[in-house]
Amino acid sequence: MGVSFILRLGAATAIGLAAASAALADCASLDAQVKAAIGAGKADALPALADAIAKDTTCDSAYVAKARRSIALAVLLGGEQAGGGYSPQAVASAAAIARPWQVAMALGDVKYDGKDYPAAVEAYEAAINDIRNVKDVPKAPPREIEEYLAKRAYQAKSLAPSYISSRGVRGQAEGVMVPTFRNFTAVSVPVPIRFNTNEAVLTPDGDKAVDDLFNFLKTQSAGAVILTGHTDERGDPQYNMDLSRARARTVADALRHRGLTLVIRVEGRGARDPFAADDRSKYSRDDLYSFDRRVEYQVK
Repeated sequence: MGVSFILRLGAATAIGLAAASAALADCASLDAQVKAAIGAGKADALPALADAIAKDTTCDSAYVAKARRSIALAVLLGGEQAGGGYSPQAVASAAAIARPWQVAMALGDVKYDGKDYPAAVEAYEAAINDIRNVKDVPKAPPREIEEYLAKRAYQAKSLAPSYISSRGVRGQAEGVMVPTFRNFTAVSVPVPIRFNTNEAVLTPDGDKAVDDLFNFLKTQSAGAVILTGHTDERGDPQYNMDLSRARARTVADALRHRGLTLVIRVEGRGARDPFAADDRSKYSRDDLYSFDRRVEYQVK
């Protein structure tokens, strides 16, 4: 079962659930218009209705939030293309209304395909965070959706010209930095920590990535964390092994300097375990090198 089919199915189900509960709201006329437009497939009428609902004082805030999510999903579905996916115009229109995970995921794909990797990271991580919100998303999507989002978010982080933080408004770790998803817990989490070429010295972007990692690890009560360094395939195997271990050790030292009290163990894998990208054949060699150069963490 493909990702695009699951996305369509999930969006259609969410529209039905949200629209059904909207009758509890006091703004009955607008609610009826939204349901009628969704039922008739008139996506073009929905953005104006979303604005009207947001401005109508008879609509309570809970209904407004739920209705806008439903409307955004309907606008997204209205832009479905024959070959799969959604038109960029429909995605942009839906995202301007609300960003339930289906819309955020579609926006991430548009930004990723357009090589706007910072915006792709933000969209994918918004989708990840929305799925974790059990109140808004009582039924989790299939595991392959979360796996897809985690992989694409990491890849977008790796390809972005500068590091994109995975922290929320209160500074806590969010998005792909956190290993716990609705369907699974990641055994090992890759972080695109950047170093000077052929050195185990953090770049300024590398420091930002370590900050993100620290913000997550400081909240953990586990006994230890394992840091595993990886390199791309260039260079002598033994050199790469030593470099990967040295880079993991640099990250460990940086975490301790920030005050992390967990036991930290370091390992090096060199180029032995290239990153399992969504489709390595469609990326340039430099892109693949970016994916492969990473430090992965495991909490034990």
